Amino acid sequence: MTHLRPPPTKLVIRNIGLLLSGATERPILDADTILAENGKITAIGRNKDINAEGATTIIDANGTTVTPGLIDSHVHPVAGDWTPRQNQIGWIDSFLNGGVTT
Repeated sequence: MTHLRPPPTKLVIRNIGLLLSGATERPILDADTILAENGKITAIGRNKDINAEGATTIIDANGTTVTPGLIDSHVHPVAGDWTPRQNQIGWIDSFLNGGVTT
């Protein structure tokens, strides 16, 4: 059986106005560009220092803030009158319905 590998990807997010690290000891990074190859971040820095050659996708952040996905392990997600059912097995679905990312 032949297993097909997906083609390599190279994503560049540039023109970031503020890049937050998620680390309390260094919350703001001196960077305006993120490079991700094959779904993994491989470089964070200044656009002039990042090799964007061969990028398959380039996103212009237009000066917006970029922050890591956050997980709140104790939430009560609700949307108006609708509340997802809370139980021991389906809690991850409730988190996703409440807008929590990874």
